[in-house]
Amino acid sequence: MATPYDWDYLIVGQGLAGSLLAWVLRRRGCRVLVLDDGHRSAASVAAAGLVNPLAGLRFTRPARVADWLAAAQGLYREIGGRFGQNHFHPLPMVRLFRSPEQVRFWKRRASEPGAATLLGARFPAAASGQPLSAPFGGFHQHATGYLDIPRLLADLRGDLERCDAYRRIELALAGIELRTDGVHWQGLRARTLVFCEGHRGQANRWFGWLPFQPDRGEMLTFSSDEPMPDRIVNGAYWLIPLVDGRYRVGATHDHHGIALGVTREGRTQVLAGLAALLGRAPRLSVEAQHAGVRPGTLDRAPFLGRHPSAPALALFNGFGAKGSLTVPWYAARFAAHLETGAPLPPEADIARHA
Repeated sequence: MATPYDWDYLIVGQGLAGSLLAWVLRRRGCRVLVLDDGHRSAASVAAAGLVNPLAGLRFTRPARVADWLAAAQGLYREIGGRFGQNHFHPLPMVRLFRSPEQVRFWKRRASEPGAATLLGARFPAAASGQPLSAPFGGFHQHATGYLDIPRLLADLRGDLERCDAYRRIELALAGIELRTDGVHWQGLRARTLVFCEGHRGQANRWFGWLPFQPDRGEMLTFSSDEPMPDRIVNGAYWLIPLVDGRYRVGATHDHHGIALGVTREGRTQVLAGLAALLGRAPRLSVEAQHAGVRPGTLDRAPFLGRHPSAPALALFNGFGAKGSLTVPWYAARFAAHLETGAPLPPEADIARHA
């Protein structure tokens, strides 16, 4: 029987959220078309891809972290197998205490059941085993790594293009027509349109009422002939040794500006952060400077759900700096919700702000 639509889902945005949601929906047999403006404003292409299951200055262990890790590892392994490519690179992390007071947070986490899966040994000041500065000491952390987001997105975009499931185009919100049979836009007909626009979601006429909290950041990619850490370092700034022998360091935070493009001030700030991590200003060659706006939210939980009065429109957004860790698990939950009506995780359901 003919259906009144050509696609099950139009997905707006081929950043990490849109790309992984498209993968999960297509795996379920759904007809998906991804619309993207060529990453003109995507934070994903300028993201570090850091996977860190302990959050913030208190090393908080989120309740769902084991599920997030399992889903991320499984999905990235699945996608990597499809392309013969390792997009996710497991790498241990050195966490640096920023003050003596942070030690009590580590002790609290270390006393929790199952802590050893994430927390390694604590080390005293200047005894990290790495060429860096650790005036207050720190600890080793497990289940960490980084995702090569640009390569992942390029591979997924190529796969979509081969299946005629990708269009490079900017969607004009004014042209969207809501009808009884779904959504129409420039001759495209779909059951549901899903917005995965990143920080631009705050300007969306249907979902801009949600409390987005964008966070603009800059980072650098560099090479150096000096000794550098061979694992991820996380202090006031972070440092990642990449598999190609280069390094990435960041990042700045600005919750008040969302202008695109890199700045001289950002470069200076990141280099100062690197010098503080290492205890010296190293000889290096900056090969690239990156800037992007993280799609953060006021309560630091993502935004998932259908619009309360226009159910043919949906949102999958708001993953902030934790997207590499959390998007795979939430993508599976959201796909089940869209297809079967399965309940959404309450902490991410946009109904919490309705």
